[in-house]
Amino acid sequence: MKEFKGTLMGQRIPDWLIWQVSKVARLRFWFLASRFDAFSLSLFFLFAGSICSVAVVGLAAWLVSWNLIFPSLGPTIFLQFYSPGSAMSCPRNTILGHLTGAVIGLLFFWIGTYFHIVSGGTDLENVLLAGLALGTGGAFMAFTRLLHPPAASTILIGAFGMVERPEDMLAIVFSAAVLSFLAWVVHKMAGIRFPAWGPLEKAAPIIETRLGRLILDRSDRPETMAETAARLASRQKLK
Repeated sequence: MKEFKGTLMGQRIPDWLIWQVSKVARLRFWFLASRFDAFSLSLFFLFAGSICSVAVVGLAAWLVSWNLIFPSLGPTIFLQFYSPGSAMSCPRNTILGHLTGAVIGLLFFWIGTYFHIVSGGTDLENVLLAGLALGTGGAFMAFTRLLHPPAASTILIGAFGMVERPEDMLAIVFSAAVLSFLAWVVHKMAGIRFPAWGPLEKAAPIIETRLGRLILDRSDRPETMAETAARLASRQKLK
């Protein structure tokens, strides 16, 4: 009996457990990518991750009886599973970016209501209001480095009156937090690097010019015009 307890199907229990764990590890993305076409595998990963994300948020919405699915969350899901290593996909930028977008969008909606502008129209007042909201929100997110492009959609959603109450704003932020946590869990299980909060690497916006690449990052000492011109000219030949 003692010998039976120490074995399982002719194997020692520790060896059997190690073998089972190794089989699970072979389902991880990093292992499969070494044996199958990485691009096709990434497409399937994006497909499965998108389905799981919407399902989890939908289940959470059903459990709390709260609308948690918003159009701007679609690009967030795509970004987190298509480019998980990007600074724009990290939970900090995702959550705080959508919070910023919701607050600014709601603020401009209230401004429009104060001036009796009916939201959702295509008249000049609505176009101007939406432009000001997006410009303000985009500049603020770029200034604070909360770089998450889907949050720009949240700005317009709020400005057009789809987020009329603070509760709706909190719902967007809560959904973004749920999606970020789910992405962290899935990527952790898959063996893919994904940050728990801030970006993995510092990434500055880049603009390609005819003189070369311009990195929009601040330094301790601002460059002179001559230094900037010399750095750009040395990057790439004129076309």
